[in-house]
Amino acid sequence: MTGEQLPIFGNGGDPLRESPKEAKAAADVGMSKALKAARVEAWKLTAGEWLSAQARGFEFTSDDLVRTAGLPDVGPNRNNVVGAWFSGQAKRGTIVFAGKMRRSKRVVRHGNPQRVWRKV
Repeated sequence: MTGEQLPIFGNGGDPLRESPKEAKAAADVGMSKALKAARVEAWKLTAGEWLSAQARGFEFTSDDLVRTAGLPDVGPNRNNVVGAWFSGQAKRGTIVFAGKMRRSKRVVRHGNPQRVWRKV
């Protein structure tokens, strides 16, 4: 993009700037907002009840959770709460990454690999 202005994003910063610390902080803020959204409260309760009903050592993916609890919301970026929920559970120590990946069976995920989690 010689001679052109780069588009401005967010707070007017350089869109090509890299900062792992700031990226992690932004991710934490976004996940917190997703988990606090009132519109997904019922979904979070269902997801929590489903996880509580599983035996210790149970391995699962986001496909398994979505198959049971459904998706929390509709529209683009509205289902980021699924990832935020997994992150929150991992931070609380209720689940851990099992060290393996499994391809998604959901068509909209295009067979992308997903983490396998284990209930602690």
